[in-house]
Formats: sequence, C-alpha cells, structure tokens
Amino acid sequence: MTDYEIRVDGEPADPADGWRFEWTDERVGLARLVGPDGTRPLVVEGAGRDWVVTIGGRRIPVSVRTWRERVLAEAESATRGHAGPIDVKATLPGLVVAVAVSPGDDVEEGAPLLTIEAMKMQNEVRAPRAGRITEVVVAAGQTVSTGAALLRLA
Repeated sequence: MTDYEIRVDGEPADPADGWRFEWTDERVGLARLVGPDGTRPLVVEGAGRDWVVTIGGRRIPVSVRTWRERVLAEAESATRGHAGPIDVKATLPGLVVAVAVSPGDDVEEGAPLLTIEAMKMQNEVRAPRAGRITEVVVAAGQTVSTGAALLRLA
C-alpha cells in the first residue's frame, strides 16, 4: 500500500512502470519524466494537494492526497447516503482539546464538532452530514483511541 494517492482529471492514477519524475528546476516548476523510451518535459504548477501538470501542450489537473486524507474522504462519502443516526468516531488516537457542540445542537455538513490533538498537531473533526447532535461522549482533556466514539449525530 502506498502512503499517497494521485488523481488525474478526478480519477485515481498509478505511476507508470519504468517512469520516474525528476525536478529540472523546482523553483520555477520545470521537471521531466524519465522512462524507458526517453524523457518528457513538464511544467508543474500548484501547491499542497492541488496541482496542474502541463505535458505535450496538455494541462492536466492533478491532486495528491496522503493515505490519511484518502481514508477520511472514503469515510465521508460512505456516510453521505446514511439517513439514520451516525456515531462519529476518532480516526486517530489523541487528546480531545475542544468540543464545539452540545446535545441538541443542529449542525451543517462540514461544521466543526471537536478538535483532537495528535502528534503535536490539532485535527478538527467535522460533521459528515447535516443533523442534530444527540449525544456527546467525550470532553476536553480526555484521551481517545482510534475508533473511540466521540458523539452521535441524528
């Protein structure tokens, strides 16, 4: 399993066998693909996980996600069609540093629910869909493990 995912034009893509990427001048975004039948010049623009690669006159949108971002995106899409109550669970172990909701609160999809600190980074847990908070299981200052129930959304 790789620790990242590459999407080209919105579709998953795997690196081609025998080809490798090399920066020619990273400062200005010039690179090349080196493979069994030669090299192909590239222009690379972007930052973070959203990029545009120009090769052979064609501009191709490319997004790169870490393994964690991919898992979170898959979990989010799995809950979109779910109409019943959802138990929001911790996707990583850490310390709950803030809880932004209380039972009875109505939340929109993507609204911040709570913050977990893991490996000195604060990770915001967001609502997978719109709904009402029916139960909050954790409190600030509490440590949680991966898969621990955090709250219930109806």
